[in-house]
Amino acid sequence: MTDYIQLKICPVQINEDEYLTDVFKREKYELNAIPSNSILDKTLPGLGATYSEIEAKRNSIIIEPNVPVIKGKTEKNNKLLAVYEGVADNKIKNYLLNKDVKYKKVLCTPESYLKVCKIANKNNVNLYENYFCLYDECEKITQDIDYREQISLPMDDFFLYRNKAFVSATPLKLRNPEFVAQDFFILKVTPTYEYRKKINLITTNNYERSVIDLLEGLKNSPCICIFMNSTNGINKLINRLHEKGITDYKAFCSQKSEIKFKSKNIHQSFEDLDLPLAKYNFFTSRFFSAVDIYTTLCPDVIILTDLYEAAHSRIDPFTNTIQIYGRFRNKHDNGLKFNSLTHISNYGVIGEVLAEQEIESYINTSKQIYDELKERADKATDKGVKKSINDTLKTCSYNKFIDNNGAINYFKVDNFFDDERVRGYYQTPNSLLSAYKETKHFEINYCKPLYIVGDKELLEYIKLPSRLQQRKFLVKKLHTIYSSGEYTSEEILSAEADFLHLDNRLQLGDALFTINAFHKLGKDAIEGVGYYKNKIEQLLREEEKKTNEQKMFSKDVRGAILQRFPEWSKLRKDDLFTGFEEIFLSFGISAKVNLATVKKYYGVTPCKAKKEKGLVRLMCFRPDKEYD
Repeated sequence: MTDYIQLKICPVQINEDEYLTDVFKREKYELNAIPSNSILDKTLPGLGATYSEIEAKRNSIIIEPNVPVIKGKTEKNNKLLAVYEGVADNKIKNYLLNKDVKYKKVLCTPESYLKVCKIANKNNVNLYENYFCLYDECEKITQDIDYREQISLPMDDFFLYRNKAFVSATPLKLRNPEFVAQDFFILKVTPTYEYRKKINLITTNNYERSVIDLLEGLKNSPCICIFMNSTNGINKLINRLHEKGITDYKAFCSQKSEIKFKSKNIHQSFEDLDLPLAKYNFFTSRFFSAVDIYTTLCPDVIILTDLYEAAHSRIDPFTNTIQIYGRFRNKHDNGLKFNSLTHISNYGVIGEVLAEQEIESYINTSKQIYDELKERADKATDKGVKKSINDTLKTCSYNKFIDNNGAINYFKVDNFFDDERVRGYYQTPNSLLSAYKETKHFEINYCKPLYIVGDKELLEYIKLPSRLQQRKFLVKKLHTIYSSGEYTSEEILSAEADFLHLDNRLQLGDALFTINAFHKLGKDAIEGVGYYKNKIEQLLREEEKKTNEQKMFSKDVRGAILQRFPEWSKLRKDDLFTGFEEIFLSFGISAKVNLATVKKYYGVTPCKAKKEKGLVRLMCFRPDKEYD
C-alpha cells in the first residue's frame, strides 16, 4: 500500500488583519492569486481563499462541498454562477458563453461538476486549458467519501487542468501519487500572531446530564449554536426545548433531514442558512465547513458527540472543530466572534482501533483475496462457478477501496486510515484531550465529570429484577472505575455521592450498603460470596473484627494507652474500662472492653491489701502485640 506522499512545503506568513489577497500580492504570486499545483494550507479559516479566487483575473471552476456554501457566496453577485441539483442546463450554457462576463466564476458541488463539463464540452469551452480548478475544503473528499462516493468525481478531471489547486484550513495527508507526479507543493500559511482559541472540553460518561448542565448554565445566553452530526441527537434536544415551551430555535440540515424533522413536528428547519439566527440553533455536518455565518448577537458555540446515539457524530479536533468555529465571521462589541466554544463528548469505542500498520495489513490482505478470486473468475469456464465467484467478489472488503472500474481510489484508502485515527480519540476520557493538545490550536479548559452510572446504564440498572443483580452491576461498575486509573479518589468519591443522592431520590436500591461494602471488601470478596447480602454482612463483621484488631494494637493506640495508664498503676476496674473505651473511640475502634481486653496489653493482678480492695495493678506492658 502506498505511503502518504511527501510534498515540498513553502511557508508564507500572514499578519493579523491581513487576508490572503494581501499575502499573494506581497509575495508577488501571478495574478495575486493562489498559485497553480499547490495545496493551500491556510491554517486558519476565514482568510479569504475563495474570495481571492473569485477576485482573481482568470476563469475559475470552484468546487464547494455543499450547496449552502455556494448559495452564500453567489446570491449577491450576478457575475458568479451557482451550479447544484436543479440548475437548468441552459443557465449554465448561457453563462459560459456570455461575453459580458470577462472572468467566468463557476461555483459547483462535486456532484454537479460533471454537468458543467458536459455542457462546456458540448459548446466547445475548453475548461482544462482556460479555467483554474479550485477544490475548496479539500479534506471533505477524504472524510465524506465513505457515504458520499460522488464527492471524488471531479478528481478524474482535476489533474487534467493546466492550473489547479486544493485549499483548506485543515487539509489532510494524501496518498494519491499524482500530486507528486505533477509537482504539487504545500503552501503553508503561518500566522505571525496568537490565534489559538479557548475551548471547554468535557469528556463524560453521562452525555445527557452534561449537556443539560451546560445548557442550564447558558440559559441567559442570547444565542446558542449547537453543531452535531446526528439528526436524531438534534431531534432529542429540540424535543426537550418543546417540553419547556421553548420555540425560539432553528435547525439547519439537508433537505432529507428537513423532511425528517418536519415529520417529527420540528417545523423551524432549513436546508439553507436562514438569518437572523434564533436563540437556539442546530447545525448538521452540512454546515460544518465553508459556510459564512454572520450573527447579530455574539453566540455561545457548542459541539456535541454522542457515540451511543450516532458513532458518526465523532468530531475530529484537527479538522471539524477548527472549521466549526471558523463559520462565525463577524466580530461583536466585545471584539470576539463568539463568547465561548465547548465540545462535550462521551467515550468508549466498540471494537479495537487499528494502528496504521494493522490497516496496511488489512488492505493488503483484502486486495490479495480480491485478486485471487478475480483471477479464478477469469479462468473459470463453468458458468455456475464463474457466477458464484463473481457474487463472492461483490462482498469482498477490498471493494470499499476501489472505483467501479476496479481501480484503487486513494481517497477511499485515506478515508479508512482517517476514520481509524479519529475513532482512536474516543477510546478513553484523556485520549480526546491528547488530540486537542496535539493540534496546538486551542487553549483547553478540560473537565471530565464522572457519573457512576453512565448514559445508557441508568435504565438498565433500574430495570434489573433484584437487589442482588443491582448490587452485582454496581460492584462491577465501581471496580472498572477504580481500576481504570483515569480518575482521582476525589473525583470518584464525588461521583459516588452524586449517585447516592440519585439512588435515594429514585429509591433504586441499597446503593449505600453496596458502595460501603465495596470500599471495605473489594470486588473479588463480594463476588466470592455470590453478591448475597447476608454473606456480605458476615464478611463485613469479620473484616471489622480484623480491622479493630489491627487498630487496637497499632503503635499509636498502644502509645496512647501506655501514656494514660503507666506500668504498675493501680486503678479501679470501672475507671480502667472507661479509659480504654475513650481511647478506642478516639481511634474509631468499636470493641467491647473487659478485663480480658486489658490483659492483651498488660499483665494484670488484683490488689490484696484491704485499703486497695477493688483495685487492680497493671504490670509490665506487653511488647509482643504490635501490628505496625
